[in-house]
Amino acid sequence: MVTDSKTSEAGRWRTAVAGVLGLYAVGLVLAEAVLQAGAILALALALALAATKRLRLEQDVRAFVLASVALCGWQLVSPAVALMTGAAAKWPRGARYGQALDSVAGAAVACIGTLGVPWVMLGGLVAGGWLLAAALGFFQHRVMWPWEPPRFLKLNLSRLHENFGTEEHPRYAAGGFFFHRLRFAHGAIAVLGPALAVLGRSKVTRQRVLAGAVVLALLLSIYGSFARAALGAALGVCVLALLLLLRGTARKAGLGVAVALVVLVLLTPAWRERFGKAVDNLFGGGERSLAMSVGWRLVREHPWVGVGFGNHKPAALATQAETGITDLLATDSHNLWLTAWAETGLVGLALLAVMHVLLARALVRRHRAGSIPATGALLSFVGFHVLGLVHYLPFHSSVHLSFMLVWGLGLCEREGVVRPLSGS
Repeated sequence: MVTDSKTSEAGRWRTAVAGVLGLYAVGLVLAEAVLQAGAILALALALALAATKRLRLEQDVRAFVLASVALCGWQLVSPAVALMTGAAAKWPRGARYGQALDSVAGAAVACIGTLGVPWVMLGGLVAGGWLLAAALGFFQHRVMWPWEPPRFLKLNLSRLHENFGTEEHPRYAAGGFFFHRLRFAHGAIAVLGPALAVLGRSKVTRQRVLAGAVVLALLLSIYGSFARAALGAALGVCVLALLLLLRGTARKAGLGVAVALVVLVLLTPAWRERFGKAVDNLFGGGERSLAMSVGWRLVREHPWVGVGFGNHKPAALATQAETGITDLLATDSHNLWLTAWAETGLVGLALLAVMHVLLARALVRRHRAGSIPATGALLSFVGFHVLGLVHYLPFHSSVHLSFMLVWGLGLCEREGVVRPLSGS
């Protein structure tokens, strides 16, 4: 009777985990609010596991979890420190301050995944959802969006009506269900890694075929979004996947597809114009150059503790009279590490670096042991840091949480695939 009770209780825990991860996976393509709900529930479940002493983590995963908690903790207290030191004049907006919890989403997924991950269900949700989102994005790319969505969704149609082509041959930026080209394209990078890993490593033909379709859909979505950094990151991740996972004819065929995509981009006038503006944007006094220069100014003024997590915008706008920074550009420094330094100082920068180094180390170990989720997460990790050179990805919670889900799942695997570390 006691055994039956324990079995029933374990089953309820696994059901709860499956429900939370399923909700989180749906959010990857549907809406930021769904992603946030999934992440919060994952965190609540992880805390419940810890409180009831059911949490069993391998040594390298435990180190990543502790680093994530430390980073989140510093982000939460940094605005108070900034106020006390005079680096900030007020508390950050609630929406930005709440994004500190995004930093522990990956750790939460890794924790609850110890009870078991419904891989087939998650794979079906993500693959089906992204194929549908890609079809919607292709329509948005070719046709000016004609329907007004309900107001409560707060979707901005102006982003879908921006013409990147010509009057004779208009081309619009795909935004998927997010109705936002950067959220759409950057979220695609998060999923591209796992799709490539399944394509290159799965021994099941149906899985490889489905993964191949998803990879093409993701690349089409990124192409239709006119997101330059995302396209560069996608090509880099694809080439890395080919080098890691394929040999011989398969590798040559994959490289041929990558070359074909580059040719397609070069033959598209709108894309040529986009890339032509990229150099000036970064190095010729353009928008990103201006945002980064203001970020460096904040770093020089407050190097140790920063202006407080979420306070980049008011701190940057305080320099507007001298720098000419605009309201839109002031949101961040358009670089992951520079923004983290400006907001949370050297303390936060060091904690962020430690968290990512520990994550990379854990993923590399599992990749070498043959874990497909870890390989996908590692490819996703590379894409994230390529994008982070010109974007502060945590500003969009939907993007940050997408990567966190993939990374957390990369630290989970079926029993026996990854050998425990000594001493764990």
